[in-house]
Amino acid sequence: MVGEFLENKKVGLVLGSGSAKGLSHIGVIKYLEEHGIRIDFIAGSSIGAMIGGAYAAGIHINEIESIALKTDLASSVKYFRPTISKSGLITGTKVIEFLKDIVGDIEIENLKIPFAATATDILTGQEITFNKGSLVDAIRASISVPIIFQPVIHRDKILVDGGLVNPLPINIVQNTGADFVIAVNVMPSLDRIILNNWQKHNTILQGSRKGGTDKTSTIGEYLDVLNLDAKWLERLFNKKRTYRNPNLKKIGSLSIYITQRKLSQLTIETYRPDILIEPNIPFAGFFDFYKAREIIDIGYKAAQKAFCENRLSTK
Repeated sequence: MVGEFLENKKVGLVLGSGSAKGLSHIGVIKYLEEHGIRIDFIAGSSIGAMIGGAYAAGIHINEIESIALKTDLASSVKYFRPTISKSGLITGTKVIEFLKDIVGDIEIENLKIPFAATATDILTGQEITFNKGSLVDAIRASISVPIIFQPVIHRDKILVDGGLVNPLPINIVQNTGADFVIAVNVMPSLDRIILNNWQKHNTILQGSRKGGTDKTSTIGEYLDVLNLDAKWLERLFNKKRTYRNPNLKKIGSLSIYITQRKLSQLTIETYRPDILIEPNIPFAGFFDFYKAREIIDIGYKAAQKAFCENRLSTK
């Protein structure tokens, strides 16, 4: 068993940010439990802080999975219903109620597993680490994606998403004494993004060749991402490429995503976790929490793959 190999090690689990893609953390934890891996420390950012915090509070991973699977499109809309505000589209009130229903008013110091969550002081850019105080407040601050969520006022600081400065807080679990670190990064590398977009592009092109609707605008978007010359496309359709500007939501989510992906890769190169798990979830958008079943399954399989590649699996 993998757990026997790690029996005398202090294991730290790092759960990265990534909105709905972060539901894959549930699948990872399921794999770890099934293979007898005891977690001694947890650090999380954004969605990683939410799932990691609930698990550290003693909520069984099967219960966390059950809650995630009950989240359909209607409930997603309920939790993320926009409101009129100067500082964010979503107040977060419903999310706070949701968190309190799950974990209660527990303090971080009283969790079953030592836990820390990251947040960002939007005025200074300083990384803020929550390792004591209200668990719900820590999670609420860590998930506060700028523009989407209203910031959290904490003492003299205005806090937003921890992923802005530390989307994969490997350093935190290393500093707490972990000598074996498992990190879960749901931000794929650039080459994987290119591959996913190229696959989508080929699918659309095949549909167009079969007499489907005009897809030149959509293909043009993928070509822009890939930075490819589209003269062949103009010849194919005998028309100039048309462009469609991305909307505000797309621009905002991509901006945050690109920044966090770069930071995650830098963190991985700097701190080098012992096991790196990278679920590939190209189909999940920012708020696609209703796709939980597929995302969780991918997380489980990604954990299995990572441990096998490191020769730490019995399978």
